[in-house]
Amino acid sequence: MNNLFRSRTSHSKTLINEARTITLADKTIGYTLIRRNRKTIGLKINREGLTVRVPLQATLSRIEQVLHSKAAWVIRSLEIWKEKKIIQPQWCLDSTFWLLGDPYRLVLTESEKLQLISQNNKTDQIQEITRQIASLTPCRIEKFVMTWYRKQARAYMSERVALYAAKLGVPLPKVRLSSARTRWGSCSSNGTVSLNWRLIQLPLSLMDYVVAHELSHLIEMNHSAAFWKVVESIYPDYRQARAELKKID
Repeated sequence: MNNLFRSRTSHSKTLINEARTITLADKTIGYTLIRRNRKTIGLKINREGLTVRVPLQATLSRIEQVLHSKAAWVIRSLEIWKEKKIIQPQWCLDSTFWLLGDPYRLVLTESEKLQLISQNNKTDQIQEITRQIASLTPCRIEKFVMTWYRKQARAYMSERVALYAAKLGVPLPKVRLSSARTRWGSCSSNGTVSLNWRLIQLPLSLMDYVVAHELSHLIEMNHSAAFWKVVESIYPDYRQARAELKKID
């Protein structure tokens, strides 16, 4: 049964939300339908899924007609956001946290220890907890998990940088973790390589591509044809990795 409710807004901005589904290209797509005082039908896709905003009197047949006309875009955009969820954790118990492309679930054990458990039952203890579950606020959980992430990132990235520096025959550069919103990595003119900590959530192959890319700047500080030849010499499948990263950016 659809969940229908009206918000407590002024009459001039009457708003009705409705949870619905539609089949597009043999895929059942859930979406939130919002009726409001507007003239056009608008589609929006973000981490919450598909939202369709329509005029108050828009018929369901007209709405579905628009959705079918945009089916390819809807399906493609939802797939992209599905990939993006890898790097957008929710800070609470039983949430999923990704490590090298594998999902780990955050649990509190009977001995009051926070653990991350993978699907193949690998575990990684973060920190012992002696307080009640109620004290595990999102901020505290974020602190625990981020400590774990940064520890893993430093270990794996140091290993991969050493590997690819040796392949290139360049001195081991200084490496720092970055929290940049829009860049996976960078290489400064003084030879310092910055790598986004979020790379630790992605498959190792993608981390390797970013490492290979940034270390190649130690030889070619540009994106010329010569630069891409350097990248290809140590990471032949760079085009595929680059395309995969673009789906997550």
